[in-house]
Amino acid sequence: MRWKPGRSTGQGSTDRRWPGVLLIAVLCCGLAAGPAWADPDEDTGAAPATVLGETEDVAKLLVRVQALRHAEEQAQQAALAREGELKARQADLVSATRLVDAQQLRVDAGEAAAAQLASEQYRGGPSAFARLLLTDGPAELLAQARDLAVRGRTAAHIIQDLRDARAELGRLQSAAQQASDQALGLARAAGTARELAQNQVAQAEAELAKITSDQLAQLERRETALAERDQQQLLAAGRLGQGDATATPAAQAAIDFALGQLGKPYVWGAVGPDSFDCSGLTSKAWAAAGVAIPRTSEEQWAHLPKVRLSELQPGDLVIYFAEATHVSMYLGHGLMVHAPHTGTVVKVAPVAAMPILGAVRPPAPAPTGDLPVPVAG
Repeated sequence: MRWKPGRSTGQGSTDRRWPGVLLIAVLCCGLAAGPAWADPDEDTGAAPATVLGETEDVAKLLVRVQALRHAEEQAQQAALAREGELKARQADLVSATRLVDAQQLRVDAGEAAAAQLASEQYRGGPSAFARLLLTDGPAELLAQARDLAVRGRTAAHIIQDLRDARAELGRLQSAAQQASDQALGLARAAGTARELAQNQVAQAEAELAKITSDQLAQLERRETALAERDQQQLLAAGRLGQGDATATPAAQAAIDFALGQLGKPYVWGAVGPDSFDCSGLTSKAWAAAGVAIPRTSEEQWAHLPKVRLSELQPGDLVIYFAEATHVSMYLGHGLMVHAPHTGTVVKVAPVAAMPILGAVRPPAPAPTGDLPVPVAG
């Protein structure tokens, strides 16, 4: 399923209401000369400047709505990051506990050997010096001396091994306790972050419920015009990659997967198959291409190689907002596919629909034969 201009953009019956519905993007010919995306139900005759003038009354309301939406997504991504850290620390704790158990077995074996040594010495009769004095001749004396030397070294080794084993057990127990403390702290942090995110969602929904249908229409028109204006500026400045750039096989596989999810609802924390959040969509899309990338937008921005906007290629990930709280997948021709936010669906939109922080490029997959065939859904 190779994406090309004119394919469906994912607007359907599931996208029924605001918050902040972005203009659904449909690529038309000649985009290099200017943006040409449109909502099929929207009158696109008015220029962005005209629409912005006509919707000035809701300008402050749009800023408020966008701030609520951004705070909601920021809290959601932070919660996901804390939960990811918690899982990592819990895995560390499991490993540390296994090491402690294995070391405890070594200590137990060392203590058993030491106990056996002490028992043998107790039952051994006369002292080693006395046995030497009772030898019958030089040959027996030398043999007894060699035997005592070997036994001495063995006993010393047993005692030293036990001491080392106990010291290592103490170190491992300390590491396990530290891992346990970290997991407990992260569990609390994750719970707090999730509660904050849930509160942000509730606050946004409560605010949006107060908006009238006329205001909703005005907000949609204004946001559409702002996205179109910013897109025109990006294209005019030549800040985006070439629209005719060819996707690599891996990038095309990731794109095909992402476009196969068009129309599926945004759900915080979802990674498919029936719903996605923004980073859940991008991470699963690249996983379908055989490339594992970090789960959250913050981690994708922090750990994947960065690329200039002027060097964007299809399949690259575009990161938004200063806190890296949103991510989309670039399609070329100034468009991207993403899971926007609560109340919307996976869709294609102008890449400049939100403030761009930068872009990153997932690595090429390891050479393991043919790429996996992405399965939509």
